[in-house]
Amino acid sequence: MPRILVPFDDSEHAREALEYAIDLFPDGEFVAVTVVDTSSVPAIPNAASGDEDEVSETVEAVFGDVEERLAVPERLAAERDVAIETRTRLGAPTQEIVEFAETETVDHIVMGSHGRTGVKRFLVGSVAEVVVRHSPVPVTVVR
Repeated sequence: MPRILVPFDDSEHAREALEYAIDLFPDGEFVAVTVVDTSSVPAIPNAASGDEDEVSETVEAVFGDVEERLAVPERLAAERDVAIETRTRLGAPTQEIVEFAETETVDHIVMGSHGRTGVKRFLVGSVAEVVVRHSPVPVTVVR
C-alpha cells in the first residue's frame, strides 16, 4: 500500500491536491503535512529543547491555530472514508517537505501549486518547483 505525502497549507490548491491524491491512490495511506514557515520570524523557541508548550504557544501566536488548519484534511479524508495522518513541521516549506520525504517512508508526493508566473514566480519562487527538483520520490503537482 503506497504512502502518499500531501503538503497542506489550507489553500484551495492543497484541498484539490488531497482530493486528487485520494482519487489517484484509492488504497493509499495518506499523510498531510503542514509546514509552519518560520523563515520570516526572528526567533522561535527550539523545538528540541523539550518545552513543547512554549513552542506550541509561540507557533499559535504567530501563525494561528495549526490544529484547526489540519482539521480540514482530516474532514476531507473522513468524507472519502480513508485514513489520514497529520503532521506539523517548523521551517522553510521546501526544505521540510523534501526532508520529510527523505526521512519518512513516503512513496509519492501530491501537492498543489498556486500557479504563479512571471515576476511574481521569480520573486516568490515556487515551492512545488523546488520539491519536484529535489524530491527523492515521484511528485505530482496539481494546479
